[in-house]
This record gives sequence, structure tokens and C-alpha cells, in this order.
Amino acid sequence: MTILHSPIRQVIIVLLTGGVFASFGCGSGDKTQVKLRSMDATPQESEIDVSLDGNSFASAVAYGTASDYSSVGSGSHTLQVYPPGVATAYIDQTISLTSGDKYTVLSANVLSSANALLLVDENSTPASNTAELRIVNASPALGTVDVYIVSPGTNLSTVSPTISGLAFEAVSTYQSLTAKTAYEVYFTLKNQKTAQLDSGPVTYTNAEIRTMVALNGEAGGYTFAVLDDLN
Repeated sequence: MTILHSPIRQVIIVLLTGGVFASFGCGSGDKTQVKLRSMDATPQESEIDVSLDGNSFASAVAYGTASDYSSVGSGSHTLQVYPPGVATAYIDQTISLTSGDKYTVLSANVLSSANALLLVDENSTPASNTAELRIVNASPALGTVDVYIVSPGTNLSTVSPTISGLAFEAVSTYQSLTAKTAYEVYFTLKNQKTAQLDSGPVTYTNAEIRTMVALNGEAGGYTFAVLDDLN
């Protein structure tokens, strides 16, 4: 089931849906396998189909969700993204994948300016008693934001942002968190202290790695999705 979050005081739900397909060894360069998944972060597209080098890679990936990881060959690939049932791709780009890495590719931005945003995902287990969280700003409506990763209920006026000035389509580094400790993630407009988006309290277990993606809400406002990167 696909779930998106409405603004302010939301409960994080991990979203990993969409088609899972066989391994791909196509594309130029070294054929060593890497892991790749695709995410629909284009506001007008409720679902997307994705092809790699002319072969179906993922189908019916719902807005705000990602497909499972699939194995593909490293090197250069042609990525195409379509609305379901449409023969013309609205994204047609070359992506380059490095042996040994894991990737998430987002169908990003509004339809008229859509592009493939390629993220390199962490694939090493964090240190003991820690978890990691990365923030992606994929909401065209939000613009540049400050992000606070703090104890639940923290008065934002008393603390500095954890991540300052995260522009649209920017990606933070992974933030190291204490496992089994409650946090709350707030997104504010740059240099402001009023939350535009609020994760609600969330606790990550030992060795979990997650990516939180800020998005336009389907009915206005803002929402977010959380993806499993590891464990």
C-alpha cells in the first residue's frame, strides 16, 4: 500500500514499493554488478515506468515510493522514465554507475523540468549503537530549507540547524544518530524557525541507514518519504 504523509506531526513510514525485475548486465564499461533502485519524486506523476538501455527496469512506481534494488552492470546506461502506458519518455538521460556502489535514481522536479537525480547510497554498516539518516530536498515548492534533527519537541529558536541551506535537489551527507534514541526532523524555510514539515518522533535501531525525501504534497503543502538504504 502506498502511503504519503500530510504536513506537520507526521509518522514516518518506510516506503519501498514498485516493480522488481531481473538483473541487468547491459550498458557500456565494466560489467561488475551494482545495485540500483528508482523513485518517483515528480509531483504530477502518480506512477512511473522506468527502462534501462531499452529494457523494462521498474513499473508502476507510485509517487513518493521507490522500487526494490535490482542488480545492473556498472558503467554508462540510458535511463528513460515514462508515465504508465505512454510511449514517449519525459526523462531520457545517461547515468554512470561505479562498480561496488548502490544507487537511487529519482524522477525529480515538475514534469516540464523533470530530470534524473542520481544518489549514491551508503552500503557500509554503521558503527555499533548508531544509525544514519540522509536528507534529500526533492520538493520544488519548498525551495531552500534548513533541517533540524533534534530531540522531539525541541524549541527551534534555541538551536542551530543540523543542515543549513539545503537547496532544492540538494542531498545532505549521512548524519550519524544514536540508535534507539527518539529524534524529530523539522524542515523550515532558510533562516526561519517555523516548521513547514515535521516528521514527528522517530527512533532508528542499531545499524539502520535511511534516506528522508522531502516532496510536494499531492493535494498541496509538503510531505516526505523514508527509504531503506541498509538494514
